[in-house]
Amino acid sequence: MCAEAARRTGLEDFGKPDFHEGLDRLLDELDSANLSPQGAIAARESILGHLTGRLRSIDGFKRHAEAMLRPVVRPLIVTGIVRSGTTALHKLLSMDPQFQGAEHWLCAAPQPRPPRSAWSDNPDFRNSKSILDGMIAQAPEFLEDHGMAVDTVEESLNLLAQRFCTNMFPSQFVIPRYDFWYRMQDDTPSYRHFADNLRLIGANDPDRRWLLKNPTDTLSLHEVLAVFPDAMVVQTHRDPLQSIPSVVNLISAAHRMFCGENADAARVYAREEEFWELALRRADEVKAKHPGQVFDVQFADFVRDQIGFVHRIYDHFGLELSAQAEVAMRGWLAANPRRSTTMQRFTPEDFGGSSDALKERYAAYRGRYGY
Repeated sequence: MCAEAARRTGLEDFGKPDFHEGLDRLLDELDSANLSPQGAIAARESILGHLTGRLRSIDGFKRHAEAMLRPVVRPLIVTGIVRSGTTALHKLLSMDPQFQGAEHWLCAAPQPRPPRSAWSDNPDFRNSKSILDGMIAQAPEFLEDHGMAVDTVEESLNLLAQRFCTNMFPSQFVIPRYDFWYRMQDDTPSYRHFADNLRLIGANDPDRRWLLKNPTDTLSLHEVLAVFPDAMVVQTHRDPLQSIPSVVNLISAAHRMFCGENADAARVYAREEEFWELALRRADEVKAKHPGQVFDVQFADFVRDQIGFVHRIYDHFGLELSAQAEVAMRGWLAANPRRSTTMQRFTPEDFGGSSDALKERYAAYRGRYGY
């Protein structure tokens, strides 16, 4: 696959070879992942996309060596269990012009961000839009539940995948051996590579603060703070009785896209229920060593008063919310109203799970955060 990625881009330098182990483990296990014929093609194209993105990044690092020397200062990072408001909060905060984020198309083709007026003529932008449109046509849940769009900020997972040591792949495929290996890894090199991608994308705007979002940062919070020691981290919380079934509903869409009728929602549920308990437990252990650096907020509070929620975050970290930014945020909220007025659409039983077993697994977390 590396040769094919090089052929497509005309580039040959993949940088450090430390991505090979994850890539090899992924490819070895995909043969037994019950992919459909169409899903196998989609998986191949997805992996090639990460490889070509890596080639583009390494080339950009060399072309913009001066940008690689600039620090990423005090980024604002949104994390928390999936389906706890991280996406909506990320999109809402991105309306503040003091922040820059990594837009979806730039995660696929990392390069210094050109003026927005030039995006529609950029072949990388058009190619990313075509690919994303095709994916949403197959799995419209990604648009409905994740708000994916080619020209809006995307979560960090897409750039972290360039090192092939990531939660992205065990979320998409049933690959337990890769999953076990991934959880045992030190993610620090992945976040260092990710930070270089931020420097590259922001090369034309080096003084603007970064806004980042990645639910899986909860698993790797120790490594996040090792690479971004002055980060301002917002962790959202939601009762796992509500969030876990919602996570599974979202991720099952990816499994159906890759596995067709072979998709197994019960296996997805079993994996996600266990994974997020581990991630939340690791995050709490790290937070105990960094008091005040992570601001804990509740999904229910965000639902009740989104702008008040933003004010609390800014007050905690000493950020200024300008009148211009607040107007833009209110405009985004008006254009993107919550589609559901209920707090829960799915239950563990919908996916072969047990509410009682989930309560038992998350007893410590639920007690700590008042559920």
